[in-house]
Amino acid sequence: MSLEHALNRALSIRLNLQITLSGLPIVEEWMDIHLDRWLEHIPSPPEMPMGHTVSYLAMLGSDLRRMWWGAWGDPAGMVPKMADYLKLCNIAKSDAAILDAMGEKLEPKLVGSWVGVWGGKVSTGWHFWDPKPWEQVEPLFGTHEAKFKIKKWVADRKIERVERFTQSIGENAYTEIELAESGTDVASQVAGIDEAFRQFTNAGLPASVIETLKGAPHPSFGLTIRVRSGQITRIGAIVPGMPLEVLHGMCKDMNVPCDDGLDRLINTLAAEGPSRVEIGRAGERGGVDIYVEPTESAPKAKPGGPASPVAPPPPSQAN
Repeated sequence: MSLEHALNRALSIRLNLQITLSGLPIVEEWMDIHLDRWLEHIPSPPEMPMGHTVSYLAMLGSDLRRMWWGAWGDPAGMVPKMADYLKLCNIAKSDAAILDAMGEKLEPKLVGSWVGVWGGKVSTGWHFWDPKPWEQVEPLFGTHEAKFKIKKWVADRKIERVERFTQSIGENAYTEIELAESGTDVASQVAGIDEAFRQFTNAGLPASVIETLKGAPHPSFGLTIRVRSGQITRIGAIVPGMPLEVLHGMCKDMNVPCDDGLDRLINTLAAEGPSRVEIGRAGERGGVDIYVEPTESAPKAKPGGPASPVAPPPPSQAN
């Protein structure tokens, strides 16, 4: 990728992220400075090592009551900006110590920061995005009820690694890990995430949702587990991206709202449409979150012509 192309891509992503804010009533005026601060501390292409780029992911709740932006890349380019950003966020010494300890033990090759809005608050933190062996991550969890439940799940499902490690900072901070499902085909992976919901939330997924998920084009399902104060507080089923009309049906089956403005905002962020969807449950509350890899806007339909189709790709009420 040429430097000019990389600069244009970075500018397009930033503009499209900012454009979507006007369509999100949850983002109040006072929050703008926090979101802008995050964007300003993502390295520009010349600040990244030769041959490395920044990866982005953006999330919108189906009801547009949740949003999240994340970025990650090579530590040489990401860490200096991330350190400045977290310092401006008044990261506590205890939170900084966790980041330093995790970085030293795991030596991640992909690191970054994230920012989100839900429940009338701005949350932020950091994450590692390269997979790490479970046996390497497990000792860093401490000793509490949540760890033993996760450890049993990992052993029972023969899961060998953690795909992503996320940490929030500030009051009521949480840790979240992402695990890939161990099955080799769509049916067995869907059965696995349904069993995870039964085990961790005492209720499986609706039968109609199970049938929808079985139509996925490839087996790339996973599970997110969020831990606060030694307790599992949220479970999320990660499913492959899907056409928007299928997504609407799944939201109905999950009995969660799907805002009329969702499709437009997704198409503003990415021409390719949803890259993955997360079905979350936190206690009695549930939600559907849509993730896209922000690039350029989807092409606009010509007047009188059909809309351009959204091709399926190869963290609220639930926050």
